[in-house]
This record gives sequence, C-alpha cells and structure tokens, in this order.
Amino acid sequence: MKEVLLADLLAGSLSRESDEPLQKQIYDIVRRGVLDHTLVAGQRLPSSRALATDLGISRITVTLAYERLIAENYLSARGGSGTFVEKTVDRPLLPPETPEHVQRHRPGLSARGEVIAGGAGGLAQHTGAFVPGVADASLFPFHIWRRLVSRHLGKSNLALSGYAKDGAGFMPLRLAIANYLRLARSVVCEPEQVIVTAGTHQSVDLCARLLTEWGDSALVESPCHWAFPPVLGAAGVRAHAAVVDEQGLDLAASKLPRRARLLITSPSHQYPTGVVMPLARRLELLQAARARGLWVIEDDYDSEFRYDGAPIPSLQGLDADGRVIYMGTFSKTMFAGLRMSYMVVPPQVAASFSQAAASIYRPGQLHLQAALADFMGDGHFSHNIKRLRTEYAGRQAVLREALAARVGDAVQLSQARAGLHVYARLQPKVQVARLADAAREEGIVLGQPAYLPDAARHGQPAVVLGYGGVPCERIDDGVMRFARALARATDVKPARRGKR
Repeated sequence: MKEVLLADLLAGSLSRESDEPLQKQIYDIVRRGVLDHTLVAGQRLPSSRALATDLGISRITVTLAYERLIAENYLSARGGSGTFVEKTVDRPLLPPETPEHVQRHRPGLSARGEVIAGGAGGLAQHTGAFVPGVADASLFPFHIWRRLVSRHLGKSNLALSGYAKDGAGFMPLRLAIANYLRLARSVVCEPEQVIVTAGTHQSVDLCARLLTEWGDSALVESPCHWAFPPVLGAAGVRAHAAVVDEQGLDLAASKLPRRARLLITSPSHQYPTGVVMPLARRLELLQAARARGLWVIEDDYDSEFRYDGAPIPSLQGLDADGRVIYMGTFSKTMFAGLRMSYMVVPPQVAASFSQAAASIYRPGQLHLQAALADFMGDGHFSHNIKRLRTEYAGRQAVLREALAARVGDAVQLSQARAGLHVYARLQPKVQVARLADAAREEGIVLGQPAYLPDAARHGQPAVVLGYGGVPCERIDDGVMRFARALARATDVKPARRGKR
C-alpha cells in the first residue's frame, strides 16, 4: 500500500461532526486496519506532517494518535526512516463474517452460568406496597449511626481502613453479637463462633463451599426464599424440595436426595408461609439430621419481630450434636444497604470458616463493623428493635383489618403475628401470574412464592404481602389496589368495604 492510501482511508471515515475527537478516530481506524491486515506489516506510513496536510487537520492531532499506536505496538518508529506497521499475526484476528461462524464462536456463559443468571434476581422495586421482606429505612436513627461511623473513620483509626486480619470479622462486634444472641435468641455460642458476612447470600455460599463437595445436594424448604437455589447452584450444590406443612419443614415426609449434605430451614417464622415449627418437630428434625448426616442451616431472618409473645428460641440452642449453623441478618433491624449478616458455627469448624472467609472474600469495612459494635454496646440496637416492633405490629394489624374489609374471605392470611409480611392464600381459581400482572398495573408489588422444580403439587395459590415498607396511612390505599387487581384476576367484584 502506498503512503497516500492511508490518507484516503482516513478521509473516508473521519467525521468532523462526531463528538469523538479526531485523534481517537484516527487511532481506532489505524488500529483496526492493522488488526484486519488492511494495513500490511512493514508498510511505511506517511509522516505526521504529510498526513495532517492531506487531511487538513492539526499535526499535533496526528502526532498524538501515532504516539499512542506506537506505545501499544501497532506501529513502530524507526529513526530517520519513518513510521511503520508492526507485525501482529499471520492471519486476521477478526473472525470470518459468516453468520454461522459468528454464532458458533460467540463468547458466552457456561451452562451453569446461564442457570444462575437466568434465576430470580430479586424484586426491581425495593419499597412500597407490598414489597416483601423489606424494612422501612426511614425509621432508622441515621443521625446516631452517622456519629458512630465518623468516630471510626479517619486517620486516627487507620487500622480500620484496611483488610480484616481475621476473616470472621471485628472481634468487638462478634462479642456484641454473641452477647445479644445468648439473651435474645437462646443461642449457645462464644464470640469465636460468630462469623460476620456481607449478607445472607454470602453466609449460604460459604456454608456450601466448606461443607459440601461438587455435585452434593441440599434440602431446602419449598416454598423458600428465591435466593437459596441460585446461591447453592453457584457453589455446585443442587437444591431439592423439602416438604413444608402447617408445622414447618417435615423431614420425615421429604425425599432425601442422593448425596444430601445440607438442610436449610427457617423454623421460627418459615418464609414465606409464616408457620412456626413446634418443639416436638424441632427435636425430630435434629434427630433425623443426625441419623442422615446432614448439616442444618437455621435461617433466623426476622425473629426479632414477634408481636404476640416472646420470640421463639432458636433451633441452634437445642443442638447437642454440633451440626446446626445459625444465620441472622441486620437487614431487617437496621437497613438493607448495610449488607451485614452473621453466622454462628459449631466450635469444631469456627477457625476453618474464619480462614476460608479471609481467603475467598477478603473482608473489609471494619469501620462499619466497629460502628455497629458501638451501636449494639451503647444500647441503640435494642432500643431500635423495640421501636420497630411496635411500629410493624401496628402496620400488620392495619393490613389485616384493611384486607378483611376490602376482600373478605377471598384471601386466607397466615396466622403468625410476626415478621414483615403476611402469606395470603387465594381461591383456587385465581392465577397468581395474572394477579401479579394486574397488581403491577395498579402500582403495587406482590411477592410470588418460590417453589423448587421437584416440589410436590403446590396446592392453593398464594402471594406474599410485605408491609415493612408501607406506612400505616398508605396501607388501605394499597389494599384497595390489591382488591381491584384480585377482581381482575378472578373476574369477581371485590367485597364492599364496611364501616371502620
């Protein structure tokens, strides 16, 4: 190729109307020409002065483009001889332009990656009626939190600005968590057994990676929280459905899958049905888990919020065999964006969990952990829970009253006076997907129970109504919208509202 042809190539492609600088355009065109062999290796290019004159642009523009191409080895400058195209490979790097070749060799996800990415990603809406599982961040005392975080964020606390030396977390926070759990949840633990994590997802992931082999199985309550199956799958563990009845998980009625190693349960307030596992069933579960060699992961996600009595003691407190791992979270008692949770693991694996967390996740955010330790130690945490318990109890009462007035017997609500949601069973003729679409058109969100693929027949249709993010004064409006959506999904008129 003669030198003058580069000016022709550039002149036909440069756009002075583009927002992209001419220097960048020259770089891109020459780079592609080198890669697809339009510009042949060893070809001498025109000088920056000559090329600038031919194109009618500033010489510095061409010079800067040449310098970048030389620095990245697309071109080379030979003193006294000029600028030349560098050799890349003997064939073009770009694939043939046939559609068949492009489709066959297009980079993409693995089969496992497709399954993970195709799973539920949580709800796009994070507040309002009736998004399940969310707390009202406006109730959190951020003025106190800001002061505590500022106390530990600065040059006087540089040790808190780096990586955690202990993968299990900041020891004063672990001590505060252990003290709280012993009193509030009857958890039997020492601070060394507490592992601080970046959310429940990470807690489950760490359990799966340390307690299972690739291809092992886990029994998971069905319905369950949407995140458990994909998180387990990402660690190479297949989730299988465990039977849930009116007393919670029934291990005796569940089919034990091949290579079962884990069992995930929420005995104090099953998600999403809200049932509470009685003491006899808990003891049966622990005995069966021992006989079958299962690790039991107790998800105690919202036990702080019980409105008709004292919180139910933990399953972990009944474990005499060292096989229950207790999981808790601060997402409900503080605010979701904090992304801080914890586990209590048996003593025999505590050091291994700490070392693994440091190796895999490289924990940090020590200033937040230090602030949380102060938040708990100074009594703010307990005080905040008391305030939230009163507020959410009122919201649940208002929701139940509004549903009774507007939809009557069209829904059957879960009886547990706890948590941040109610489980609403619907009439058999209601199609949940159709109801959810109608609800979105009404401006509200309904949670749909997540069932595992191998679960038994789902039975009565149901939705999850979260009230944590809905102030009392807005609940009735949300229920009115729900009633309209329900009428559209069932082709029946909503119940007439009575006097209140």
